[in-house]
Amino acid sequence: MTSRAPAVVLTALATSCIGGVSPLECATDADCPDGFCVAGACHAGTRTCPALQPTFSSINRNLLQVGCGVKQTNCHSAESPGVGSGPSFAGDPYGALVGAPAANQLGTARGLILVKPGDPANSFLVTKLRLKDPADPLYGGGQPASSPGSVCAASIDVIAQWIAQGAPNG
Repeated sequence: MTSRAPAVVLTALATSCIGGVSPLECATDADCPDGFCVAGACHAGTRTCPALQPTFSSINRNLLQVGCGVKQTNCHSAESPGVGSGPSFAGDPYGALVGAPAANQLGTARGLILVKPGDPANSFLVTKLRLKDPADPLYGGGQPASSPGSVCAASIDVIAQWIAQGAPNG
């Protein structure tokens, strides 16, 4: 019987969270069978293609707070030295995005709006997410900076849909 114990333990570990912890409190992607794990929370989809609804709360919770370096001191966190070239997404970044001018310090285009309600084609957020160039002369590098253009088209389309609906806060 003791020879079967390690196999039973390995099977249990492979199919559930260690110690019976809920998937929402796990630390690895394997703990989230229908998605991926960030900061102890499971998110639907994949890191480059999160499952989003066309609402700000879904986009913020499942993309901005997860994939934009908000939980670490880099990218779009409040403490980031690089946040001067883009907005901080820490907490509730709705006001920092919707109707807000884009700094675009790494590109030459001026007069850009990060999220222009009703107009995804002229919203800098959509442009940056679709841009695959790490050093575009007009718009700077695509996002995320570590892998420009890696957010899947389906997720970007949901963001564009939210903006086309007027970018409501909800």
